Amino acid sequence: MDKKPDYIPRSIRLADIFVLFAGLFHNVMSAVHLFAEEVLDLATYNAIRKNQVNQAWEQFTVDLETMEDNNG
Repeated sequence: MDKKPDYIPRSIRLADIFVLFAGLFHNVMSAVHLFAEEVLDLATYNAIRKNQVNQAWEQFTVDLETMEDNNG
């Protein structure tokens, strides 16, 4: 990299620190958002599973009552 011999890089400014913390905040919020989505997916899966289990038990009960009625 060719630099001029009299080139002096600029100093760190308050705006640079603000950009750094804004990026950190953005990354943390993205992680929180993804975590919340995963929790929501897990809760949805669990609710659907419980509903299917309850439907299976209800069908089992109906089938058992039908068998008892038929065998009299």
